[in-house]
Amino acid sequence: MDKYFSNIFISNIKELRVSLKITEAVMDILLEKYNLVYSGTESQLNKTISLDLAKRISNLFGKDIEYFLDKDCVLVSKEAIPKELQEFLNNQLPNLTSPKDSLNKKFSLAAYVIIYLKYFNSKKSFANSDILPHLPSPLNKLTSIDWTSGLLKGLVTNTKKYKKNPNITDKRYHGEVFYTLNGPIPTEIIDKALKKVDLALFEPLIEKQKRNN
Repeated sequence: MDKYFSNIFISNIKELRVSLKITEAVMDILLEKYNLVYSGTESQLNKTISLDLAKRISNLFGKDIEYFLDKDCVLVSKEAIPKELQEFLNNQLPNLTSPKDSLNKKFSLAAYVIIYLKYFNSKKSFANSDILPHLPSPLNKLTSIDWTSGLLKGLVTNTKKYKKNPNITDKRYHGEVFYTLNGPIPTEIIDKALKKVDLALFEPLIEKQKRNN
């Protein structure tokens, strides 16, 4: 979905989830069965959302995508959302002790990006699409990386060069930004990242490296 409609969609979903007292972590729980992640979508600098994720989110609230692409869409009330979601919010969610903590540990995008760059990346400059598809599911479904906060803050420089997609002919499309690391990743950052990832999920990449060596 392009940036214009992504912004409208994300803005409407944020307003709706806040009105229903649904956190981003809880959104992740609701989307986990589809191997999708919502956390971080609202904080992206250049907000974009995939059609698959937008469709699943819309379905959660009993609407189609078009409903949330209207700037003036009416918020769905708790009484009007699907019964399955009502049941989850009223009965199941209160029994989840700390969904945010467990999900942050399981789905720490920044940590997995750092481990990928440290041990598996061989490129001097890279775009987000050079990293994300190689991460464990469901992180490989994401479309962007926030390089400005958390563990990733200060690690890379925007080269102001772009990776073009030959399938996009719109002249307004500049392409994906290429980044370069600002030197070796500090040991303390790597240590923090290692505590937040499951290295077993990198097994396919490890096996691939072995075959290529």
